[in-house]
Amino acid sequence: MTTPAVIKVDTPGGMSFDLSPEQAMIRRTARDFAEREIIPGARERDRGEIFPHDIIAKLGALGFLGPPVPEKYGGMGLDFISEAVIFEEIGRADSSIRTTLSVQISLTELPILRWGTEDQKRRYLPRLASGEWLGCFGLTEPGVGSDASNLATRAARDGDEWVLNGRKMWISNGGVAKLALVFAQTDPALQHKGLAAFLVETDAPGFSAPSIHGKLGLRSSNTAELVLEDVRVPADNMLGDIGQGFQIAMSALDDGRFGVASGCVGLIQACVDASTKYAQ
Repeated sequence: MTTPAVIKVDTPGGMSFDLSPEQAMIRRTARDFAEREIIPGARERDRGEIFPHDIIAKLGALGFLGPPVPEKYGGMGLDFISEAVIFEEIGRADSSIRTTLSVQISLTELPILRWGTEDQKRRYLPRLASGEWLGCFGLTEPGVGSDASNLATRAARDGDEWVLNGRKMWISNGGVAKLALVFAQTDPALQHKGLAAFLVETDAPGFSAPSIHGKLGLRSSNTAELVLEDVRVPADNMLGDIGQGFQIAMSALDDGRFGVASGCVGLIQACVDASTKYAQ
């Protein structure tokens, strides 16, 4: 693939869109990795619906599963421009792998970083940033998209635990995740003010995640249904407080849009490269 042209933009306010030396180094590292490790097998993985466990592990070793996570929690402590160029280069090579990164970073790690207790951050972020664990984001349901105020999944308090019951649908990383950020309604009468977010370890009894096959795209990313049948979650695994679930979900989706948009810049660059090669 050709190297995208570097465009220098000078704005009236003096803002520069040039990459810093560190950001440029991150881009080179991501591009080299993508061309060496991701592109060669992308078509075969897509056709066979093969989840790239080995590539995800290598991305974790590079630090690319936790770019904006502070170093004290096992991440790289990078800025969001650096995160964007990683998404761009990975998206240019394979949008399925970019999907895995987006869910891992934007929809799992950043909510924990922003809303979690110190114990939650130290317990989960190093595992996620290293790739030891993958995470998923359990919001969408069979009858509900991003309209979080109408969730059917329920959470009932029982002593020092919450008991979760419900189903989530179209959950990226759902079948490979060790940690699920699950949104549930604690009191339907409160509507969005009753929503809460829970950090659910997927080996908990009553939790299952059957994978979904036959997708039209992103076929080598994992997509699953989450089934929660009397899943018991420790009370200290609630992320934030009751009533903050809606805000947590919306802020996570905002973070996710940033990563998806960055990846799509890389995707369209790959389309331009392929079209130019074909035309010549």
